[in-house]
Amino acid sequence: MENKKIIKYEYRFEVASERNKISGYTLIPHNTREAEAQHMTEHDALQAIQRHALKGETEEVKRLLLEFPEFKREDLKRMLIRSVATQGRTLEI
Repeated sequence: MENKKIIKYEYRFEVASERNKISGYTLIPHNTREAEAQHMTEHDALQAIQRHALKGETEEVKRLLLEFPEFKREDLKRMLIRSVATQGRTLEI
């Protein structure tokens, strides 16, 4: 039989509100709700652009695509084309 090395794990539990005081740990930042607001804005814009894409309104889709950051546009185009394709249609953007 093999001798297996036993690994001993040590856990430190602390109150989350006290994490700010413990040095050497990655601290959880306080929530400022900025990311949540940005997420909701992008979510609403994504729903609107997808609705127009499914209706076949390519000019409106192109206009709404310009509201997104440039690095997201190509991914959004591919996603919209695939989404419309699942409905048996094509989207030319």
